[in-house]
Amino acid sequence: MKIFLLAVPYDSGHYKIRLGTGPLMLQKGLARDLNNRMHEVREGEVSLDIAFPTEIATGFEVARRVAARIFESKEHNEFPIVFAGNCNAAALGILSGLRGEEGIVWFDAHGDFNTPETSSSGFLDGMALSMVTGSCWTALTASIPGYRPMPEEKIVLIGGHDLDPLEENRLRASAITVISPETVRRNSDVSTFLPTVRSVYLHIDLDVLDTSFVKANSYAGPGGLSPAELFSIISVIKKNHNISAIAFTSYDPSMDPEQKVQGVITEIVKIVIE
Repeated sequence: MKIFLLAVPYDSGHYKIRLGTGPLMLQKGLARDLNNRMHEVREGEVSLDIAFPTEIATGFEVARRVAARIFESKEHNEFPIVFAGNCNAAALGILSGLRGEEGIVWFDAHGDFNTPETSSSGFLDGMALSMVTGSCWTALTASIPGYRPMPEEKIVLIGGHDLDPLEENRLRASAITVISPETVRRNSDVSTFLPTVRSVYLHIDLDVLDTSFVKANSYAGPGGLSPAELFSIISVIKKNHNISAIAFTSYDPSMDPEQKVQGVITEIVKIVIE
């Protein structure tokens, strides 16, 4: 299989700092495994030459670059896998680059559904799903080639359990399906939660993993999914949908000295492509 691995080593506009240190490490580890299993692998990286980076401007320029690289990979019939420090640039760039009719299955401990009006932290990455749905930053999202707002009913958020109060209100009022870890454990038929679309973009913020297994970043807390639960859900998604692309985001290797996350990623990719 032809596979394109794209590293996006940015966190909040900063290159190779904090969550920006994870993408290249994960990319190299997966490339080794895929090459050993005789896949045709091409690697790329997004890097900008900006003298004075600012979070918002840099974040959207990164998204534009991701969109261009994903569009190119689809033209070459490659399956794209993206490793990014932040969710926003990964999701905006991938969905814009695919230019298809995908839905989204979004694994995340957080909602990422804040807007500038509801956010108390000002953290741009906490607005990723709001930007994907066209709820905020509309002039800048429109500057990403191929961007189209995603209808809320095509999105399923799985694993969310650490939500800001105003963000939680927005999610409840939206058409996004929100599936908590507790709901996953109570319901054996995960397929009933999935969007009614043919193809999906699989977005995996690694802090969806429960901290009893690994703490993927400083935002991770208890109450997440186990690796086995994550693998089981992704197996169901694979049976029910074409998966157009995957993103793995928000990994801080300094918090994972045993490199447990690398094994999780390898297993997920095996489920999806084999």
